[in-house]
Amino acid sequence: MTDFLFNSEFRQQLQESAHHYGEVAFLESVLRPGMTTIEGGANRGVTAIAMAMAVGSQGHVHAFEPVPEFFATLEENISRNNIGNTSVYNLALSNQAGSISFYKHGTGSGVTFTDDGEAIEVEAITIPEFLAVQNIPSLDFINLDCEGSELLVLQSAQDVLTEQAPPIFCEVHRGYLEALGQSVAELAKYLAGLGYDVKPIQVEDLKSPSDFDHCSHIYAA
Repeated sequence: MTDFLFNSEFRQQLQESAHHYGEVAFLESVLRPGMTTIEGGANRGVTAIAMAMAVGSQGHVHAFEPVPEFFATLEENISRNNIGNTSVYNLALSNQAGSISFYKHGTGSGVTFTDDGEAIEVEAITIPEFLAVQNIPSLDFINLDCEGSELLVLQSAQDVLTEQAPPIFCEVHRGYLEALGQSVAELAKYLAGLGYDVKPIQVEDLKSPSDFDHCSHIYAA
């Protein structure tokens, strides 16, 4: 189901997916009212709306989704849930601005070629360029699900990460990272080199310890 109302019934439905339920639970545990946040790869808007509710009316979510049909669903769900503190952008977060090749596959998408993927061209922007264009002075939190290009996105934002140190919650896709010649270890090492404390997270069971070989996400703060 792509359309939803983020109410108590929907929260119960989320429990059928340990992954999505865990993502929402973790984000709600670390976000605070008033935060200015970015989400890359918002898809239909489940975590974007959870973030919007967590940061409240004094906070703001800037949600990016480059695939037109996913973006349309994202817009519909933001409207359906009467979310007034979220701006949505039909853009990819990347390490370059302009038109880039993207591959849509099922309910996901990314820069990595897949045999079942539909090739499309999307517009992209870097985090620093976005903050400059929108005149956003500071960033409090970054949530990324870019299906393999997370390291590229964060490398292009090095000055922002160094100067402002926003916490980062990032899903990891090992196969896509490897296709780009990268790894979870490289992503963690990069952030640690900027002064972040990087922890592996397994959202399917937030109470159990994880490691970088098996984690679903990383959290850097």
